[in-house]
Amino acid sequence: MKKLIFVLGLCMFWSCEDPIDVELPKTTQNVVIDAMLWRPVAGNTGTLEVVLTETAAFYSNTIPHITGADVSLHYGDTSVQAVEGDTGRYTAENIQVNENEVFILKVIIDGIIYTATEKLVLSTTIDGITQGENTIFSDDEVEAVVQFTDRPELGNYYVMDFGHNNLFVTRDVFYNGNQLTFSFYYDEFFPKNTPTEVHLMGVNKDFYTYMQVLISHAGQDGGGPFATAKSTLRGNVQNTSNPDAFPLGYFRVVERDTFIFTAIKTNE
Repeated sequence: MKKLIFVLGLCMFWSCEDPIDVELPKTTQNVVIDAMLWRPVAGNTGTLEVVLTETAAFYSNTIPHITGADVSLHYGDTSVQAVEGDTGRYTAENIQVNENEVFILKVIIDGIIYTATEKLVLSTTIDGITQGENTIFSDDEVEAVVQFTDRPELGNYYVMDFGHNNLFVTRDVFYNGNQLTFSFYYDEFFPKNTPTEVHLMGVNKDFYTYMQVLISHAGQDGGGPFATAKSTLRGNVQNTSNPDAFPLGYFRVVERDTFIFTAIKTNE
């Protein structure tokens, strides 16, 4: 089996300048519906996770969550009601997730109905994640060396969630059916000596493109799947009453694999 090696460095440069107060125009509040139905790789049942928020002002550090919504999932002759746990977060478990099934998400907020329709996208498993010794710009960085073997089908797309709003997207155009090895670099703010869940998800082309744009806009700062969107990036959720008043966010149905990675601080 061929092995391809990629090195990925994600970093940002900050310059020191005098602060300038800029009065920005007030932004229109948009509903943000971030929803995922996922099952383990080769599993049968899955979990629905939905986070409802509203967009905030540019300099705001507070994410306004939406409470009291009606969130449900429909497939075949089955309807499942999601329950709000933490504020603005709705979940439902033990959902039968089969290939080729059509899943319809329905969210009702203040009488307005939002819907999205998706099918399951299969994934592969993470072969392993080990800590490397390389850095790019700082000794406080942590190198995570990741390996996974691509599914043999043509046109696979993946999203990796490294935790703490660290995201990465990739497609198998150069490694179809082979094992991919690459390095992901955590910055100095990543917690050391703390077990962290890393998720690998198979996604379709539309969500892959959506995440490419979202990561670019967010600059890896606050760009996690459950963060409030900072720009008008349209997803696949529709406003059934007024299509022009569309919400932000995305509904996806995926297989997901999880690997626990612990970064060991070695430069003390």
